[in-house]
Amino acid sequence: MTAHVGQSMPLRRRAARPLLIVGAAMMALPLCWRAGAGFAGAATAPPLGWQSATARHAEPAAVAERPAAGQELTDNPRKQGLALMLDDGTRKSHSMAENTQFVTGFFKGLGDKASFSQLVASLYFVYEAMETAFETTADQQVRTLDYPALRRLAAIEEDLAYFYGPDWRSQIQPTAGARLYAERVAKVAAESPELLIAHQYTRYLGDLFGGQMMGGMAEKSLGLESGSGTSFYRFRDIPDPMAFITEWYTKLNALELSTAEKEAIVDEANLVFRLNIEIFEELEGSPFAAVWQLFSSSVRSSLGLA
Repeated sequence: MTAHVGQSMPLRRRAARPLLIVGAAMMALPLCWRAGAGFAGAATAPPLGWQSATARHAEPAAVAERPAAGQELTDNPRKQGLALMLDDGTRKSHSMAENTQFVTGFFKGLGDKASFSQLVASLYFVYEAMETAFETTADQQVRTLDYPALRRLAAIEEDLAYFYGPDWRSQIQPTAGARLYAERVAKVAAESPELLIAHQYTRYLGDLFGGQMMGGMAEKSLGLESGSGTSFYRFRDIPDPMAFITEWYTKLNALELSTAEKEAIVDEANLVFRLNIEIFEELEGSPFAAVWQLFSSSVRSSLGLA
């Protein structure tokens, strides 16, 4: 009996490893439709710096009171309209296998600096395509949701300079996954620009929701100095993410879109999720190494050794 137990324990530990990764990463998924359900109710109107491309010179709205306990859920923009369709449509469609691929891929990016810098480089080509499309589109629906405070390209360039040096542009090339992603953005921008809303929703809101936590995880796992190489995850001009996201969802629900267009945007958001999986699967880092580094860093911090 003793020998049997001794042989079974390593198997149990190995079987538990994927669960450890998934359990930890689900707390910090960068695509916010999953974790973002905690945002509820009205919020303070955003300052002028938050305003979108079509409203930068408008007068800021009056401050709104947060809802009292028990206020109807319909006052929450996430519980109605296209916001609800996107949250429900993306959450329900993702299989456990896809979720596991996503979170394991993210932890691979935290396995070592080489993998993380590759992830940053891939995101550069994605956001270059996205923000070029947002800047040049004539679609007013997209421009309404295009807030300068959400833009990530300049922050990514800071991170690339940190990892690759001042000549970083000559050192990076798009991977197959990044190229496919960027091509998709260009295609919808040219053929169905309203689908760019799915890209704004999936990437920007996810980056904003999980950014602070994920930036901290990267710093701990990779031993980075505070703020170094993680500018992407810091939204300096958005001090209150909850208020900002509530405002963004309110504008999303006010867009004049047909039912067919809304359904196509949900479908596109699900495609974006799979495109992100492709980028993560290209990374070569070890998810187990990242989890261990995070664990050991937390232990050292709790013991005052960090």
